[in-house]
Amino acid sequence: MRRLRELAPPALDEVMRRHGIEEIADIPAVPATGGLRYAHTVRLEPDGEPWYLRSHGTDFRMIPRAWLRRGPRRCCSVGQDLGADGESDGLLLVQAFTDDLAEAERLGAELVRALPPGTEEPATRVGLEWGRPCLWLSARIGHPADGGAHD
Repeated sequence: MRRLRELAPPALDEVMRRHGIEEIADIPAVPATGGLRYAHTVRLEPDGEPWYLRSHGTDFRMIPRAWLRRGPRRCCSVGQDLGADGESDGLLLVQAFTDDLAEAERLGAELVRALPPGTEEPATRVGLEWGRPCLWLSARIGHPADGGAHD
């Protein structure tokens, strides 16, 4: 698993810890029949089964509904972007359930402010998932080789 600390400044790690956002594995692909979802869909041969590929955008679900009762409710992952534009590394995805939509908005703004310089295409969305307020954030935070890494 790619660690957030490898690519992000201490300020982002501190915001994540303060708000209880836990880093989870960066699962690159999931079947469309499962409970997880990413924005980019492909069909596998020979039967055309749809799968979601981990990709940039705020249309994703990386927290299964069952976790709302017994697991983490605020998660992030850093890893591959397998979207339509090709494969790259350093994609940060955050999904965080909050008490209300205003808290989700504030959390999103705080996370965007803490992103490292050179972050590409930060995007946030706030809405309801299963009737509960939620924040989604997606951003390309870079590679250690191109100056995106922080000590």
